[in-house]
Amino acid sequence: MIPVIISGGSGTRLWPVSRTSYPKQFCEFYDKSFLRNTIDRVMPLGEKPYLLTVDSMRPMTIRVLKEVGLSEDQLIIEPFGKNTAPAIALLCHVFAQQGKAESVVGVFPADHLITDVKNFLKVVKKAEELAHQKGIVTIGIEPNYPATGYGYIEVQGEALNLKDEIKAFEVKQFCEKPNLVTAQKFVDSGKHFWNSGMFIFKVSAMIENFKELMPKLWDRISQIKEDMSNAKQIYANLSSESIDYGIMEKLKSQVHIPSQMGWSDVGSWDEMARITDELPDFRIDSNATIFSEAATNNFVFSIKEKVVGLIGVKNLIVVDTPDALLITQKGHSEKVKSIVGSIREAGLAVGSEQTFEIRPWGKFEVLRDEYNFKTKKIVVDPGEKLSYQSHDKRREHWVIITGQAEVTLDGKIHNLVPGDSIFIPQNVKHRIRNSGTDNLMFIEIQTGTYFGEDDIVRYEDDYKRV
Repeated sequence: MIPVIISGGSGTRLWPVSRTSYPKQFCEFYDKSFLRNTIDRVMPLGEKPYLLTVDSMRPMTIRVLKEVGLSEDQLIIEPFGKNTAPAIALLCHVFAQQGKAESVVGVFPADHLITDVKNFLKVVKKAEELAHQKGIVTIGIEPNYPATGYGYIEVQGEALNLKDEIKAFEVKQFCEKPNLVTAQKFVDSGKHFWNSGMFIFKVSAMIENFKELMPKLWDRISQIKEDMSNAKQIYANLSSESIDYGIMEKLKSQVHIPSQMGWSDVGSWDEMARITDELPDFRIDSNATIFSEAATNNFVFSIKEKVVGLIGVKNLIVVDTPDALLITQKGHSEKVKSIVGSIREAGLAVGSEQTFEIRPWGKFEVLRDEYNFKTKKIVVDPGEKLSYQSHDKRREHWVIITGQAEVTLDGKIHNLVPGDSIFIPQNVKHRIRNSGTDNLMFIEIQTGTYFGEDDIVRYEDDYKRV
């Protein structure tokens, strides 16, 4: 099996931690990011996993690939997100070009939590076996409460494989997200299962379904060249369509495997709070120290170390980041998307951008951003280097805090150690490389007339950004 991890998302559901510039799959709530945990989880399935993502997430994705020892050859890049149908069509087209049309592929979301990995692997292996016979297999989750935030899949008849430990059924229909009364009926029926977004299929079988059920989409996707040189032009004219609506719900026959694997899509702060309460081993890494008086059943998360006092309140969710604060009653956190929309309409960057950015070479955090100066803390991984670049509208002053730096300034090399500093004049070519074995950290002080990230002219770059 070829595992394919779909890593997209707009970063709104877990705002203010997740944002467009730092989507949920990269958030490190449980020691590692959701994406890193997903990669680790699918590694035992067979071939090296592929990551299907959008161009804007390439730098962050490359960084995760390096952590797990995978190369950029495992990337399939969409120019921009157009929902799951174009994404799946693209991966089928790419694999067909690579001679993998008869391979079985497993598609897995990048930002879900699974606590029973052993059972996950058993279920996926059974799905792979059935996909060779049936073409397409969906994986569902046995509901343990009447969730209104998930779609459901209804099965029919007896198990197709009565003698097997892991049972599979014919799908009757896909069901929209229900209200609470309907959700309880679904749970009671024993025939309805949460749609996990995981499915296993033979590439050739899925291509035939695209040709029959979404012919216009397939016609356009199949015109994308192997070097992806025309992908952006083709994607610009695609509609945003879901694979569930476009393909899965229209199939005359497909197989479904219900399962129990400790699954959650972690799709809201309410769900995050529920997991924290019910699964002590999966408590998130909050930096809040909480003191309370007559306060009960509250959930608090803070990125920075902070003392939080709660008095006379209950059933609250409090999420604190350096530049934003979310306070909501439990049961209402799904409305955060509306709040984010209002923040963006007001023209505030906090609705989309974090105070830090992950880059292929490391990361940086904005410490202060004023009209006449900007300061950053920049961390460069061992052996990595920034692009050889210049700036039209700003000067920079670098102060080394930890590690060893090799700075190229207008063609001349300077070796710096902690305590050293160097001045970067406006319009002068420069770059910094971590020449040591530990992380290189330095403070950057910018002065000038404009401090946007787009004021960069690149001349050389290891990450193809020239």
